[in-house]
Amino acid sequence: MTKTLEFAYETPQEVKVGDDETTFTLVCKNEDLPVDLTTAKLITVKIGNRSGYLRGQLISIDSLAELPIGQFNFSFDKDTLDNFPTGNYCLEVWVTDAQGTSIYPSGNPLNFIVTTNIENSSGATITTIAFDDFVKAMNKAASTIAKGDPGEGLDIKGQVTSVSELPTTANEGNGYLVNEELYVYASGVWKDCGTIQGPQGIQGKTGTGISSTTIQYQISNSATTSPTGTWSNSIVATTITNPYLWMKATLNYTDGTTKDFYLVSQKGDKGDKGDTGTVDNTGLTTAPAFVELKTQVDNSAVGTNLLTNSNFSSGLNYWTVNKGTNADCKAVVTTDSDGDTCIHITGTGNMCGLYRWAVSFNQNQVTTGSVLVKGTGTVNYVGLENRAFSKFGTISTESYSKVGSTMQAASNTNAFCIYFNPVDDVIDVYIKFAKLELGSHATDWSANPKEILTKSDYAKIEAAIVALGGSLS
Repeated sequence: MTKTLEFAYETPQEVKVGDDETTFTLVCKNEDLPVDLTTAKLITVKIGNRSGYLRGQLISIDSLAELPIGQFNFSFDKDTLDNFPTGNYCLEVWVTDAQGTSIYPSGNPLNFIVTTNIENSSGATITTIAFDDFVKAMNKAASTIAKGDPGEGLDIKGQVTSVSELPTTANEGNGYLVNEELYVYASGVWKDCGTIQGPQGIQGKTGTGISSTTIQYQISNSATTSPTGTWSNSIVATTITNPYLWMKATLNYTDGTTKDFYLVSQKGDKGDKGDTGTVDNTGLTTAPAFVELKTQVDNSAVGTNLLTNSNFSSGLNYWTVNKGTNADCKAVVTTDSDGDTCIHITGTGNMCGLYRWAVSFNQNQVTTGSVLVKGTGTVNYVGLENRAFSKFGTISTESYSKVGSTMQAASNTNAFCIYFNPVDDVIDVYIKFAKLELGSHATDWSANPKEILTKSDYAKIEAAIVALGGSLS
C-alpha cells in the first residue's frame, strides 16, 4: 500500500529558527485516501536532515478536532528547533494504533526549510553606546592631541530623533546625533557626516549540533555500574542472574564527538495471585466498553464477509430483484456446471440485478464489493448504493471472473447492489459468491462468520463465560 504525506493547501513549508507559533498542517493518505487518525494511540513527527535522524515531537490527539479526515496541525516546540542550523530538513509521521505502526510517507520524507532570523543573520556589527559616554570618549581623545593653531573644532551638543528637530542656528562646528547619524553645522548649514559605526566583527565559530542518536541495550547483575559487555540494538530480556536492563543513548555531534547517557530499569517480582472475580453477566454484555469492542470486532476485520446468504444457499433470501430501467429483469436460482448455487439474471435495461440491505458503517470507511460472474453484460456497479466508486474486472462469456467496486461507506445504512447493463440490448449473466468487506482489495470469498459458528465454537464460548460466573442463553 502506498502511503503519502503532504502539506495541506496554503500551509507554510518553512519556519524561522526560534519560531514556535508557525503551524504546518499535514495530510496523511493511504492509497490516495485520507487516513482516519482519530483511532491512533500515538502520533510522532520525526525530523532529520542529510546526516540522519535528529529528534521527534509527539502530536496531541486533541489537535485533530475540527480538522478534515487525515489532517493534523504541527507546531514546533520551543526546544525542537534548538541548535538547528538553517537549511533543508525532512520529516516523517509515525502513527501507532492497535494494528501496529505506519510510517508516512512510504517513499522519500517530506521536505521543509528552516530559515535564519535577525538574531543569527551575518552582517556588520553596529556598536551602540550611550550619548554621554560617546561625548566623554570624544573629549578624552581630543585632550591627547597636541594643540595647533586655533580653529573651529567639533562640539557635540546633544542628540535628537529627527533632522527637523535640529536648531535653526548654531555655532560653526556644533554637532548633533540624529539617531546614529552625525550632523555638523558648517558654513551656515547642517551637514550629514554619516553613521557612527565600528568595523565588522570577527565571524563566530560554527555551532555544534546533534547529527544522530543511537539507542542500545544490555542486561546486567548490577544497578549501579554500567555493563562492559556487548550492546544490542534491540531490547534484551532480563534473567534471574541479570535482572537489570541498561539502556545507553549515544548522542553523535556534528563536530565528530559523542556523549553517552545511561538509564537502568529492573523487572519487578511476580505479585500474589488475586482473588477469583465474579461477573455481572447483564452488566458485562450491555457495558459501553463491551458494546464498543463488539462493534470494532464486527467492523474492523479486513477480509470478513459482511453479507449473509452470500453464496445464495438459501435462494434469494435477504435479496430483492431490481427490475432495471425496462422493468423486465428476472433472477432465477439454479446450479452451474461446477455444482455451485448461482443466480441466472436476464433483462434488457440498465441496472438489472439484485440488492439487499447491508450493515451500518462508520463515515468514510473504505469497502470493496465483489462477485463472480460470467455471460453477456457489463458491470453497472457492485457495492454500496449512491456512493462514489471505482470499478474493477471485466465479464467473460466463457468462464467466471471477479468484478466489483471500491467505495467509501456513508454514515447511515446503505443498500448493497449487484447491477448490470446490457450488451446489444441483452443481459444474460450468472453470478455466485457475493462479498462485501472492509478495505480497498477484494479477497477470496468466505461465508459470514455468523453462518459458520460451529457447535464446538459455541460450547467453548459458553464454557469460558460460565467459568467467569456468567451465563449464555
